Amino acid sequence: MLSLRKETESDLKLLLRLVHDGANWKKIAGKRSKYDIYAHKIKAASLQNSVSTFLEKLCHSLGIQSVKVEVALLRRLEEDREAVLRALRRETIYYMLLATEEVS
Repeated sequence: MLSLRKETESDLKLLLRLVHDGANWKKIAGKRSKYDIYAHKIKAASLQNSVSTFLEKLCHSLGIQSVKVEVALLRRLEEDREAVLRALRRETIYYMLLATEEVS
């Protein structure tokens, strides 16, 4: 069973999508699967203790200098920080796929 409220899930999808779209996947992945790499980076970053440090760690691990994210989006996710980070650790592949489903 998915652990986040629909609104929170939508916010998280947007955040992960913005980061995904900011990454240079040709440089990062080469011949490897970008989905495997992104899922691994999300899971590793989810060990942080806040959504803003999660975002910082995720961007840094993908070589992204900056990403345009509304502060209000981060604040909403931060309100549910424990659930968001737990969901990212436990349901990593689902949230990665949700964020990239229209990108392929």
